[in-house]
Amino acid sequence: MSPVEDWQPAFLAVSTLLGEPPEVTAAALGGAGAAVLGGPLGSTSRPVRAAAVARAVAALLAELELARLA
Repeated sequence: MSPVEDWQPAFLAVSTLLGEPPEVTAAALGGAGAAVLGGPLGSTSRPVRAAAVARAVAALLAELELARLA
């Protein structure tokens, strides 16, 4: 995940973990939010959404760890 290009899915994933409804977060992102909700993070399947959130958060944590070690 590139911090410049792919921050929207990470933002949506973390917001979801914090209990914010995905539609509200996506609306805050404007047009990019609609694109993010068009993928797995916007799926109607709870397991698919959970896996997407887990992948996004894991990638974010990996980037944070790399930055800490740098």
